[in-house]
Amino acid sequence: MAASAGKNGDADAEQVKEHLRAAGDAAATAARARASQARDWARGQIEDWQERVEAQPYAASAWALGIGFVAGVLLTSLMRSRR
Repeated sequence: MAASAGKNGDADAEQVKEHLRAAGDAAATAARARASQARDWARGQIEDWQERVEAQPYAASAWALGIGFVAGVLLTSLMRSRR
């Protein structure tokens, strides 16, 4: 009786291992698909920004200058407040 219980336990453990492997494979596949979607979205966004900058280079330069100025002011104020 103990021998058959051990065999059943081994079979159950093997089934659990297979189930976990299948679940892991499914999760990995889903993660790869999601990463691929994110990569495609990011590429599309970058291409869109490039087109906008090429279409309006002066406006893009003005935005970059303004953002840099605001970032500089914020960093300067943070550095002064730490003293």
